[in-house]
Amino acid sequence: MTYYFGFIPSNKLNEMIDEAERVITSNEQTDYYPYRNNLTQQIARELIDNLLVGLIDVIPNSERQAAMKKIVGTIERTTETLLNVLLGKDKNEDILPSFNFLKHQTMFVDNDGVRRVGYKLSTDSVQTIMDGFAAVKLDVVDKPAFEKALETINEDSLDHFLIRFTETLSLGVIKRKSIPVAKAAIDKGLSMALHKLLPQLPDAGLKRLANFYEPFVVEIKD
Repeated sequence: MTYYFGFIPSNKLNEMIDEAERVITSNEQTDYYPYRNNLTQQIARELIDNLLVGLIDVIPNSERQAAMKKIVGTIERTTETLLNVLLGKDKNEDILPSFNFLKHQTMFVDNDGVRRVGYKLSTDSVQTIMDGFAAVKLDVVDKPAFEKALETINEDSLDHFLIRFTETLSLGVIKRKSIPVAKAAIDKGLSMALHKLLPQLPDAGLKRLANFYEPFVVEIKD
């Protein structure tokens, strides 16, 4: 069995994926960068919507919801600003590595035949995440184990969508230096969300949180 972490794209994103694939794989005589850039921006928006914006509804307390909205807003702005800096009017041949990364390493089909946007999980990550989810279903909840599971999801998602993706871009020194700065800002926001939210949630709230994240972990039959 192979495990992936991924969300189901919206109809808009699915159409953008199909259109970009049609244009680029058919070697159409046009600029490819608008398709790659728009696709990347939309994936980033929907990743944040699925993993963070949707999470707000799981939080029962209005003050905590407000704090979470503020954190999510910061992450959204940081991500959008970074992508606006990195994604330029590249030559078609320079587009192919990043497009192929999106096509072959950032999309998969689940057991129901549904396209998802995400990435393959390592064996260690799967074990940590599964152990964390199981830990909140026990009579005595193991909060640190669950926190470690969510940290793993955050770290793996940042590594895939930010670090590994930007390695495929043709960037100068100055633009590449902006990546760790943005990553640090996003890391800080995710850490604040995790460490401000979890300690205040009762066991029932942790269970709701686990139920929220579990559908994103997909087991694919080999």
